[in-house]
Amino acid sequence: MEKLIFTTPDAWNNEISFGCATQRFANTEGNSYTFEKELQGIVLTGPYAEILEKAQTAQKADAAVVVFGNAGGENNFLKELQKIISCPMVGGGAAFTHTPGRVTGGGEAAVFLIRDDRYIFEAVTECIHTELVDTCKLTLTDDRTIATINGQDGTSYLDAKKEKLGLPLTDFEHLTLTDKKGVNAHLSRHGDVIKSGRDLDEEMDLRYVPLELVYDRIRAFYDDENAIIFGCAGLGGLLDKPLNTQNLGLFLFGEVCTVDGIAEFGNLMLSKLRILPR
Repeated sequence: MEKLIFTTPDAWNNEISFGCATQRFANTEGNSYTFEKELQGIVLTGPYAEILEKAQTAQKADAAVVVFGNAGGENNFLKELQKIISCPMVGGGAAFTHTPGRVTGGGEAAVFLIRDDRYIFEAVTECIHTELVDTCKLTLTDDRTIATINGQDGTSYLDAKKEKLGLPLTDFEHLTLTDKKGVNAHLSRHGDVIKSGRDLDEEMDLRYVPLELVYDRIRAFYDDENAIIFGCAGLGGLLDKPLNTQNLGLFLFGEVCTVDGIAEFGNLMLSKLRILPR
């Protein structure tokens, strides 16, 4: 049996059974929260290569929770893990201040392979950015750095779209790039270039969520007593009042999203593992 335990970064304890640092909780004022159900399974920790090697010898899992220590390479790791295990996956990147590795084991990632026949497991992912602004072709200088969007300088292109929508130029949460599976990137400005918190594709959609829709969409997703819920800290920062749910809802730096049975790493997303008795 394993306990899933999550804490704020300042209260992080690397000896916990399984979990990671979270920026804050959707429904508590404390700095630590434990998922009420103890689940059966095995925990794999360490560098990506070591986790993948251990996963090769593990039995098939019913579901997996993957938490990242902010070492980069999350998208490629999930692709390789997906080849080994075929099950719903959720999770995300540990919230941090300046110190990476705030996951169980202190390594690049920690993976909880759940094998528990008492329950049925279902991964649910939601993108709240449903308004299409533009279809985009990107040129990239690396997997996470934008050179141009639709032939224009990436920064100038995004600035113009924000001005048209009445958004501050510093707002990278209401407007974002979304891949063809509906999984977002969280963009940020670094000098004169735009960088992403996840790997980018050469073709993506620019999508928008109006401020007045954010709270209701997030609360509806978090209001689920049968789930452990992972959301983006960027979305949490858009909330103008507490969610006031009674469920374990976390805000992390990146989310593991399962879409059409395939797991990938994204940002500004909502992801949860529903755990229902058989």
